[in-house]
Amino acid sequence: MSLAFKKPFVILMLGVFGWAACGIIMFVLLNITTIYLSLIIHFIATPFIFLAISNLYFKKFDYTTPLLTAIFFTLIVMILDFFVVAMVIEKNLEMFESIMGTWLPFLFIFLTVWLRGLAIHRGVE
Repeated sequence: MSLAFKKPFVILMLGVFGWAACGIIMFVLLNITTIYLSLIIHFIATPFIFLAISNLYFKKFDYTTPLLTAIFFTLIVMILDFFVVAMVIEKNLEMFESIMGTWLPFLFIFLTVWLRGLAIHRGVE
């Protein structure tokens, strides 16, 4: 695989992996507890999932700046949430009405990836 193809592929796959991990948590929780508790746990888990992904990405690959990586990962999650979850699974856009369930996790994905990338680049671990 050429490096020109490998770079976006790695970023895409790691973003999809993070999105899937968050989705699996939400799916399992919705089947065992209330929507409210599911959203709280998902909200708390999301930054930790992307912290682990950021560590892997910046230590092993590091193809893009922390800011650009944060933008890419956040956009991947947003696009997949819109097209897969909202359009295909739920068949509505109600999920985007939830600040804690949708918008804050997006913000925390962005901040977690960006800040972790900055810390690694500056040697602060």
